[in-house]
Amino acid sequence: MRRRRDHLERERPRLEIVPMIDIMMFLLVFFVMIVLKMIPDSGVALKLPGAQTAKEMKPAQVVVMIDAAGKLHVKNQVVTLAGLQTYLGQVVAAKRKVDVVIAGDKDIRYQRLMQVMDTVRKSGIVNVGLATKRPGN
Repeated sequence: MRRRRDHLERERPRLEIVPMIDIMMFLLVFFVMIVLKMIPDSGVALKLPGAQTAKEMKPAQVVVMIDAAGKLHVKNQVVTLAGLQTYLGQVVAAKRKVDVVIAGDKDIRYQRLMQVMDTVRKSGIVNVGLATKRPGN
């Protein structure tokens, strides 16, 4: 009789909840990462200059925005030229090939654009694009 009771107690099914929690956490992290990729890089409003020969570019790893006042924005943060060079140096150290797009308001001074391009190139980045829009868009 005692043997039978021990056998029944050992056969009792157990619900393992830890693996289910692990799976749910993995799904949650995966969902958050996908949603973050869908959020635009910055909320700075720019009036991009137009160009008839504008082409579609592949998404860049870094987008540097220059607003109408000449301030630099990277990932919703206002940065200086020195701060931009430091940030780009860190990105280059983490990745070998980095693509940068400079989106400048159509009313910025040409000299400011050249300062930003110089800073990007001093960081060791050679793949630099300029954001434009096609006229009529």
